[in-house]
Amino acid sequence: MYTKLDDERQAKFILNYMALHPDCTIKNIIQDCVTNRHRLTALESQGYIKLPKPTPYGYRNGLKK
Repeated sequence: MYTKLDDERQAKFILNYMALHPDCTIKNIIQDCVTNRHRLTALESQGYIKLPKPTPYGYRNGLKK
């Protein structure tokens, strides 16, 4: 699977991305950091990153602006 060094490197990359894009969504992180939701959840559960809150349903589907 992944080593501790792999976890730290990917977490650092994701944290740098989140610092450059402060209003990013989880979808943006998955697409731009080339990862998946399961991997993000694993990194968060290990304490490497803190994910942004999920986008509310209406905003996600363009119903509210």
